[in-house]
Amino acid sequence: MNNKFRIRNRNIGIGAHVFVIADIGANHNGDLLQAKKLIRLAVSCGVDAVKFQSYRADHFISKKYNSDGYNLITKNQMPLGWNKILKDYCEEKGVLFMTTPFDTPMVDYLEKLKVACYKIASCDITFVRLLRRVAETGKPVILSTGGSSMDEISNAMQIFRKARNNMVVLLHAVVNYPCDYKEINLRFMPELGKKFSTLYGLSDHSPGIEVGIAAAVLGAKVIEKHFTEDRRQKGSDHAYSLEPEEMEYLVRSIRNVEESMGKSVKKINPTEKTRMKRARRGIYADGNIKKGDFITENNILELRPKSNVGAGEIDCIVGVKAKKDIKKGDKIHKADLLL
Repeated sequence: MNNKFRIRNRNIGIGAHVFVIADIGANHNGDLLQAKKLIRLAVSCGVDAVKFQSYRADHFISKKYNSDGYNLITKNQMPLGWNKILKDYCEEKGVLFMTTPFDTPMVDYLEKLKVACYKIASCDITFVRLLRRVAETGKPVILSTGGSSMDEISNAMQIFRKARNNMVVLLHAVVNYPCDYKEINLRFMPELGKKFSTLYGLSDHSPGIEVGIAAAVLGAKVIEKHFTEDRRQKGSDHAYSLEPEEMEYLVRSIRNVEESMGKSVKKINPTEKTRMKRARRGIYADGNIKKGDFITENNILELRPKSNVGAGEIDCIVGVKAKKDIKKGDKIHKADLLL
């Protein structure tokens, strides 16, 4: 699998910024103007992409065997025409439009809209026909793995490898909404990427922002977080979504983490060198030292600023005779000693 690729004008992977997705999902409450408002709010937070859900009840759930679920899905499904409207609006606002398709005809439709990439929900990691259809588009895929066994993840990855689609990011996830912190098992996230030799990230359903920040520290290349204008609104996703101020803080924190990570090489910054010139200690006379006296640990003191005999050179001068008189409080220089 590729460790770096592009989605439109954004790099994903090694050396690139963490790709942050504001998952709007159904938090638009069936209101197109609210969907657009959420896009604007997400843009102001600095996210890379906003994500919706594209499904039709008839291709999602059995009306015969789950009529209540069917009616709920029908109520919440986003009108098909919104996909183009919202995609165009995202392009106008400079953010990437993403959506999760839940059936193969929807992928066909989204291909006509020329979407840049696909997100696959955890629930559909075993939906072979959907995975095959998405894989054959050749476009980047972000695949959630919540509630999935390693065999199920492996089978899904085989579909993408067989289609020679190597642009896959696996997202670690826990399919509880919200999930308890002790359930998250974040240390597994890098192992997921290592096991399948692919980029990895997190679909975060925890109630706060801490886990997303920790995921960035652990090398996540994609972080997805639910987004709403107001958690107090009614709806299935609002309660565990971030509000704009929180999303902005999450993005800013992730960017700060990225800057702070650096490389696994010890280096001294120029500002550190300047500061340490003032902070390092030199060796001073702690009493009057006469010519011919020996330097001992009892007649010297380590103080700032450093002289040309640093505190780390004490073993080089203890036991050495003074070449001249040295007054109490004076710096001890190498020229003062019979070295």
